[in-house]
Amino acid sequence: MLIPLIHSLGDAQLRWFARRIANERGRRLLRFLQDMALREQIAHAAVHSPFYRQKFAECGVSPRDIRRASDLPALGFFTYPSDLAADPYQFLAVPRQEIVYAMASSGTTGRPKIVFLSKKDWEFAVRMGSIGMAMAGITAADVVQILFCSGNPNWMTGDLIQAELEQIGAFVVPAGNSVPIAQQIEMMQMFGTTVLMGTPSYVYRLTEEGGKLCDLRSLGIRAINLAAEPWSESLRTFLQEAWGARIYDSYGMMELACDGAGECPALCGLHVSPYLLVEVVDPRSGAPLPRGELGELVFTTLYRQASPLLRYRTGDLARLLPDEMCPCGGVTAERISRIVGRADDMLFLGSGENVFPAQIEVALMGVEGLSGFQVIIDKVGYRDRLRIRAETSAPSGHLQQAIERRLSEGLPFLQHEIHRSQLIAPLEIEFVESGTLQRETPVKVRRLVDRRERGNRAEVESP
Repeated sequence: MLIPLIHSLGDAQLRWFARRIANERGRRLLRFLQDMALREQIAHAAVHSPFYRQKFAECGVSPRDIRRASDLPALGFFTYPSDLAADPYQFLAVPRQEIVYAMASSGTTGRPKIVFLSKKDWEFAVRMGSIGMAMAGITAADVVQILFCSGNPNWMTGDLIQAELEQIGAFVVPAGNSVPIAQQIEMMQMFGTTVLMGTPSYVYRLTEEGGKLCDLRSLGIRAINLAAEPWSESLRTFLQEAWGARIYDSYGMMELACDGAGECPALCGLHVSPYLLVEVVDPRSGAPLPRGELGELVFTTLYRQASPLLRYRTGDLARLLPDEMCPCGGVTAERISRIVGRADDMLFLGSGENVFPAQIEVALMGVEGLSGFQVIIDKVGYRDRLRIRAETSAPSGHLQQAIERRLSEGLPFLQHEIHRSQLIAPLEIEFVESGTLQRETPVKVRRLVDRRERGNRAEVESP
């Protein structure tokens, strides 16, 4: 079987092996092996998971009817985050004594979703993550400073990444995101950090505040890996110029044991882990969408023992890229575009203008003195109201004007909706101390919080 072979290879051998099978014949082999693994996963879930045992009974489909990835829509059902949040034990497909880890989502969009991992699941996740990092160019010579939240019960991103890096042999600096910015810089100087890993919002704050303490380019950071929050190409440009480093995107979630997809040096989309099957569906109808069309990512796990997931709806919006080889020469079952946003983060403002958090990020990128922001949306009578919580160490009228000007330029409809149709109330700016938003939600910052009734926003819900 291919998996024991892959697990036995060193990093240099892995790169050689990937190049050897990076052709159409290798892709057919990979898909054949994925289909075999899918049949095993379906059979395991249908027999051992109470949730899926009931689903199969309700839908009237036999597990034997699902032979390959293209058959997945024939299941006729999805797994929703609300199902997982309601009772994670109904997904459990191994005896409880075989559980070694419980992994939870951040809970920034509601009640945390929990999955369980067996010892084999954990070892598999660590190995697959280390392979992805090695293929992206991280080696034993690197010093990697982890800037993700640590010490948060069950949210094990930092722990998992550390285990993956240790398997590669890299020098790991588990700094977290709660220490002062000056101390982060001191650690980079002391240990000779070459790679940073963190959320876009925290790395942005680190850049804004750290740039006042030293020349960030002098630190020798060669790569920055961002994850856990959608971000814009404007942020990539901003960070590249500030650090002189390559900026990479990666995608994952705790429900998938974190690692799901990542950019390669060619920056031609995100390579999906070959141990996940991905679909893109219409967020409203659930119908499969063709390549190139924006829709919601849906994943099916392979080789998962404790908490298998079949057709899990993520709420994240992206596209399937053309079915062709990536210029990097790496073999993968699929590539997806970068995440555009979340289906439940797309807002309708005023007379119906739709906005994603990334559009606001682009508008406010590089405003001098602004180290972070959050937009709160609520109602004043019939009008929508936008309150910008702006992190800064030096609040001023000049900064307020700069924020208002950038938003008006980046979202041209605002001025019309505020002054002409008057369906949006005048902008409100609230200055808060730098680091406030991170302290409120240590795992990751929610850029946009909608406190209106649900009818004013797009939602993905179970029927």
